[in-house]
Amino acid sequence: MLKFFLEKDRFPLIILLVCIIAYGVFIPFLGFYWDDLPYMWFKHTTGVSGVFNALALDRPLLGLFYLLPMSILGQSSWVWQIFAIFCRFLFILSVYKFINKIFPEQLRENKYLILLFSVFPGFSQQWISVIYSHAFLIFALYFFSLSIFVDLINEKIFNWPKLIAVLSLSFISLVSSEYMAGMEILRPFIIFMILAKNYPNLSLKQKVSKTIAKWAPFLIAVFVFIYYRIFIASSVLYKVGNFDNPTTSPLIQILHLLQVQFENIFTATIIAWVQIFRPFKSLQISSIFSKLYVVFLTLTFAITVLIIMKIKPSLPQNSDKKRQWISELLLGSLLTLFFVGIPFGVANLKPQIHFPNDRIFIPFMLGSSAIIYLIIRLIGKTRLKFALLFGLIFSLSISYQVFLGNTYRTEWENFEQFFKQISWRIPSLAENTILVTDQLPLQFYSDNSLTAAFNWVYLKSPDGFNLPYMINYTQSRLGKSLPSLAPGTKITHNYRTFHFSGTTDQLILLYHTPPGCVHLADPEIDLFNPLLSKEIRPAAALSRLDLIGKNKKQNSVFFLKSEPEQSWCYYYQKASLAVQNENFEEAAELGDIAFGLNDYPNDASERMPFIEAYAAIGRIDKALALSTQTIQISNLYNPMVCRLWERINQRSLIIQSGPDAKVQEFIQTNCP
Repeated sequence: MLKFFLEKDRFPLIILLVCIIAYGVFIPFLGFYWDDLPYMWFKHTTGVSGVFNALALDRPLLGLFYLLPMSILGQSSWVWQIFAIFCRFLFILSVYKFINKIFPEQLRENKYLILLFSVFPGFSQQWISVIYSHAFLIFALYFFSLSIFVDLINEKIFNWPKLIAVLSLSFISLVSSEYMAGMEILRPFIIFMILAKNYPNLSLKQKVSKTIAKWAPFLIAVFVFIYYRIFIASSVLYKVGNFDNPTTSPLIQILHLLQVQFENIFTATIIAWVQIFRPFKSLQISSIFSKLYVVFLTLTFAITVLIIMKIKPSLPQNSDKKRQWISELLLGSLLTLFFVGIPFGVANLKPQIHFPNDRIFIPFMLGSSAIIYLIIRLIGKTRLKFALLFGLIFSLSISYQVFLGNTYRTEWENFEQFFKQISWRIPSLAENTILVTDQLPLQFYSDNSLTAAFNWVYLKSPDGFNLPYMINYTQSRLGKSLPSLAPGTKITHNYRTFHFSGTTDQLILLYHTPPGCVHLADPEIDLFNPLLSKEIRPAAALSRLDLIGKNKKQNSVFFLKSEPEQSWCYYYQKASLAVQNENFEEAAELGDIAFGLNDYPNDASERMPFIEAYAAIGRIDKALALSTQTIQISNLYNPMVCRLWERINQRSLIIQSGPDAKVQEFIQTNCP
């Protein structure tokens, strides 16, 4: 096998193999994440044209890239994951071809650089397959245009067709996704570098003059793109924000923007790569995945070192040429690292190692990988040192990607479990309902993502572009699209081509703190729930559980698998629904099963529906025992339990002749 790869230049196959290993291990266990869900739902409800129309609001050309994949790939997540890996492979291959065009005498060095580029650890969103498969196609097209650009500059006879092709491809790429806009700084650098090699006798003035002349068409194209992006197709999400403060002088704003770029260089070249050690913080000796991770890391390191040592040493190279290559690669990398962040900085965005802003690392990937590779080359001067150091960085990086893949696997399980509980607790839901929470423990989903999923489950027949259900996080929406949590507040929200219109009078408040179950706020007792944050607790009074219907009206959705459940949360959700519908006998029967499980409540308030059910059918001892257990966990639950017993008494739920002495004693003792 090793001989097969080393005898001929089969490096593209090596890239593909690296992509499959790094990003494909968990494909059967992955789903859709983040903005994948809205676009898949748009396709489900309004067809491929609906996806195009949604994208056309701010990036019309981007919609063209979606037409064919959306038409043929369906809604199987594993198909999209494979497609995303293939698109990543095309992107890496296009960058490899471009680097070879720039440095044709450094083919072996280019391969090592591209291997690091393939597993760059700063970007963690490969598994958001629908969004980034198309993004990688666009980025691949951009670097393909750069390769043609290098050929164009190398030609001695001016080639109009090739110039038009390069301008067209690069402009289409930038208009479809502006991520690579900062890479345009490479063009004058490439022109000057090629002129210096091809025409060494030209004076500096002549080189600069020719560089400007050859760059001029592309510079004009950049200005056209900037005008288009700001004034014609301004994003519905990102606005120019760094130069709109009238109280700050333009000079100070520019200086701040420059400072941010130097911070970006540090983040992209140091902080991003330090992440390869992050898995060691969460590894547990007892975990099967942790053991497999260590084995995978060890094998990858050993194989990488073995291959490097097996490769025939390259022929000695002229030291001047070597220094020239290092200086050109270093200067080009620093230029790109500095400039690629400026378009994001203007929109008040910067790369961060945390989701979702680590997507901004994409244009930093090449420059960052080049800097890290130069550092490895500088330290690893002997063949063995280089093999060990490169093997360590590469094996840690590819293992880190596998670690991230497992994180996405877990996240999909959490997503499915969340919607399972929602489907158990909410058989059907009145239209124009907004669900509100402060934040849900789903790392790779926003409220925007979950809104698509809610509508996918409960929307039976679309009524034009009316959006009947929406979920809002108060942490990101309160005071904005969710003006306030006061009664009667009107809520309107554009969801790409769809529109939601409702009020806080038709609201359900929920929270979810795993390992506790999903909890829908009861307007009477959750005003005293200590697990509700102080910011949203008053809104519990607005929570309308009567919006939940008794009869199941749900769509058959791929992320809602029909399988038997024996979990505590299943019985809790079913019992909560039964109590809401005053089916106390059913709720008590569910309680008997639930408390007999090898499981237990992870949230003390999960005993509330069972307390109410047992009290309603006269099983006072059981109801009081659960009440006592609840307040023994924390006296913060006393007001909540007391309010529940007050409601039980007010509704005369206890099937007894007159007040129960034990109940009165409990209330007198715990409810002053």
